[in-house]
Amino acid sequence: MPHSAEGPAYAGEVVAARKTKSGFEYDSSALDRVERRFWRECWEAAPAAVAAERGIALREFGPVQVTVVEALPEVGMMNLVLGATREGAIEAGHLEAACEWARSRGVASYVPVPPDLPSTTAAEGWLRANGFVPGYAWMKFVRDPHPPRFKAPDVEVVELDAGDEPFGAIAASGFGLPAWAGAFFAGLPGREGWRCYVARVDGTAQACAAMLLDGGVAEFGIAATLEPARGRGCQLALLHRRIADAAAAGCHTLFVETGERVEDRPAGSYRNILRAGFEEAYLRPNWTFRAPRPSQ
Repeated sequence: MPHSAEGPAYAGEVVAARKTKSGFEYDSSALDRVERRFWRECWEAAPAAVAAERGIALREFGPVQVTVVEALPEVGMMNLVLGATREGAIEAGHLEAACEWARSRGVASYVPVPPDLPSTTAAEGWLRANGFVPGYAWMKFVRDPHPPRFKAPDVEVVELDAGDEPFGAIAASGFGLPAWAGAFFAGLPGREGWRCYVARVDGTAQACAAMLLDGGVAEFGIAATLEPARGRGCQLALLHRRIADAAAAGCHTLFVETGERVEDRPAGSYRNILRAGFEEAYLRPNWTFRAPRPSQ
């Protein structure tokens, strides 16, 4: 698959202009476009030998993109069905085919459904009718490229070149994934459109983060910190650096997402994002398949 950006629009994209509470205008369809590329390129960057051994696969069904990892069947972040609200996804059977293929690979996929689009109700109706239920949601945040209004913590942030090793290992460990999962992320530094960083504490890389630049939009992601360095300001420092670098690159919209705030889950990432000047854009439920209980 090509590594270049997809351009400002593509078949099935609906321009979805929105405003935050402060009045910042953004296009949610552009965010979804960049997100598809973000995850697609993580899968493309995985070494072929690792992909074959761990069941790492990417497939497109019309406008629906599916990424799976058979070795991590219960990790929703690693098993995604994107594009449920795209034109033709339901009518032409693409969403059905995508979900069936993912299920045939033995994974429990997340099917994110953005709210308030023309096909949101239809997508939710199809999912509900086919045994899916809304699960843990992700909050999307956006901001303009104005300079950070908070002081960067006293943590060294370094941008990586291709082949720098700590990035993938830190990401896998920080996310609680097995060591081999670092292969998803190790190949991203130096890739076209990607900017990857580590934060150093006492001279040692202890946290990582990335952003993908595409058509004036910057997606922040792959932000992870090793346990010994948590609470030291690494992620705030990484946010500060990426905001400044995205602005210097001419981006007009910056976005990031993290899990919704609920009582039994930590919210440190959520607080850091708000502190960095991002605003809540919209909550996006992740629909998951609920297998029927066996008859007694």
